[in-house]
Amino acid sequence: MIQFEATQEQHEKVFGLFSKYREDRPKPYRNFDQFFATEETVLRRAVLLGSIPDISQRQLLFLGDSDLVSLAFCLLFKAGRVTVVDIDNRILRFIETVSQKEGLPIETFEHDLRNPLPKSEFKRYDIAFFDPPYTPEALNTWLIRAIESMITGGSDRKKKKLEVLSRKYYVLCYGYTDRETERGLKVQQVLTSLGLVIQEKIRDFNRYYGAESIGSKSDLFVLQPTPKVNIRKLDIARSQFYTGQKQNNPGSERG
Repeated sequence: MIQFEATQEQHEKVFGLFSKYREDRPKPYRNFDQFFATEETVLRRAVLLGSIPDISQRQLLFLGDSDLVSLAFCLLFKAGRVTVVDIDNRILRFIETVSQKEGLPIETFEHDLRNPLPKSEFKRYDIAFFDPPYTPEALNTWLIRAIESMITGGSDRKKKKLEVLSRKYYVLCYGYTDRETERGLKVQQVLTSLGLVIQEKIRDFNRYYGAESIGSKSDLFVLQPTPKVNIRKLDIARSQFYTGQKQNNPGSERG
């Protein structure tokens, strides 16, 4: 069972960091579905990631990080490698600035995740964390990016060995209200189509400033790949990823 309850010392460190750089932090950008998670949520996410077995030897990838979980994680824990990929240059520059001032080992890479990640630079990651735009298209694509970063290179048979797959974790945040259970069903359908299994699901784990249409909260999923993982699945249509672009679906938000 993955743990996420923080100690008082961890609480003070993370809240202190957010307070220190509060005035310099970029404002949420609606076109990228940015609704910042609360500081308490960011802390819980960091502690959860830190509780993954052998985390100090793992390679950790953040597919988008407007919530700054990478900073909180590196303030509290060590990993073999921590990389943040984001389309928003403002977020990346802020993470770089704080990392340099605080001595935190975080790599950044500017990239539109609607497009495949460079194979030469993104491979053999062990853990991916992401809070994608809340559309099935975006969920599918973010999961494909996570798979690309973890299960590439070598023979297909070797990549799908259980001892290899059991070390891979996909930590996903996704929200829908109790009156939108069909959206929950779509999540399950996407995961099944990609050969992923839900190991844990924590309801209402994430809280946000804004995002009222999903009740300002979302669930957290801990996923793992199975031998059925679809590493050859082609990318889907590259439009209508961000809910702000969906003129006829104003109730769909990312936290």
